[in-house]
Amino acid sequence: MRDYELTLVISPDLGSEETKTLLTKIKKIVEEPKGKVTKTNEWGRKDLAYPIAKKQVGYFVLLEINLPEDQPKEIERKLKLEEGILRFLLVKAEKPASAKVKANKGGENVSQVFK
Repeated sequence: MRDYELTLVISPDLGSEETKTLLTKIKKIVEEPKGKVTKTNEWGRKDLAYPIAKKQVGYFVLLEINLPEDQPKEIERKLKLEEGILRFLLVKAEKPASAKVKANKGGENVSQVFK
């Protein structure tokens, strides 16, 4: 199992109920292959830097998820089929810098740990 971050830009045309329904559906897509949503962070409506599908505004959501290593491509395939999603980005979550420093046993050079 690996930690991932899934950032979504949802169409502003969806109402609040439709957006909640879409988020529930996305969570089910993630949890279907033994995945888990660990954190949901809704950023709300934001202006886009450039139009996407003729929309100037999008509803941004960040999901921190845990997936088996063979599932990200399948999740991406299913997300591409959802009409309410303007864009999404699924990336591996990095360990915090403090965890890297704790991993240093004292014998290693700190610059080697951060490579």
